[in-house]
Amino acid sequence: MSNASGARGVTVRIFLIDGTPQGLRTVDRTGWTGTCLTFARPGYAEARQRPEVKRTGVYVLVGRDENDTPRLYVGEGDEVRVRLDNHHREKDFWSQGYVLTTKDDSLNKAHVRWLEARLLQIAMEAGTATLDNGTAPQLPYLSEPDQADMEWYLENALTLLPMVGAPYFEILESSSATSETAVAVAAPEGSTYFLKTVLTEATGRDDPRGFTVIEGAYGRKEKKVMSRGYEAQRDRLIADGILVDHGTEQVRLTRTHIFDSPSSAASVLSGGSKNGRDEWKDAYGRTLKQNQERATEGAAP
Repeated sequence: MSNASGARGVTVRIFLIDGTPQGLRTVDRTGWTGTCLTFARPGYAEARQRPEVKRTGVYVLVGRDENDTPRLYVGEGDEVRVRLDNHHREKDFWSQGYVLTTKDDSLNKAHVRWLEARLLQIAMEAGTATLDNGTAPQLPYLSEPDQADMEWYLENALTLLPMVGAPYFEILESSSATSETAVAVAAPEGSTYFLKTVLTEATGRDDPRGFTVIEGAYGRKEKKVMSRGYEAQRDRLIADGILVDHGTEQVRLTRTHIFDSPSSAASVLSGGSKNGRDEWKDAYGRTLKQNQERATEGAAP
């Protein structure tokens, strides 16, 4: 049964292998032969004994670089464990690992090479993390039936990864171009809100992952008094080229970006600490706070 937005519900199963949420986990969904093993780096000794890493599959390693920016590496292997052993010795940046394979070991070398290339395409377009891969391989040939099967596999895998801490393959819809080369996992549609002052003009949406501000937003270039956390976020966006100078008094958001809260979005753009629940307003002039309170009272937003 689908909901009002047309999206269908799915059943996802997360199995805590050692009974703790911080330990090894497998994630799968009903009607899909695939599975995802996720583990923190300190748990790799246990993870490498699992049957999932002894199969043909693709994997994602995630960590942070020296600027505290998300960094990831995508790879594949006939026996994933061989590649992971090497990365455990030689790659320092990663702190979390994800292995995508199948319960029946039905993926072959051509499948995983194709999946690796597709994941890298998507990660590059999403632009939410720095890639540790030196090169992005060309999409290899697959027969039409195999390609259709792998697209279905990928669609399921990309539904699961954000649930276990890897949202780096989600391509947000923006006001400009849309992708024709990658699987786009669009941000959930929510109410649209606006932030408008003398030097700030932005459009955003509140969704379960954070507060999404649409590409092309303008903010104040001059910084006022703001918290250290908001200032660090702003500096990081500038360093990554996501927030760039626009004239002498403004900055501009070069791509759609998810902030961790409405307040961080409003503060970064305005250059000073702001309460985002009061600053973001819908087309009727109602604040985000007012709409949230109306929703909890059972009123239509």
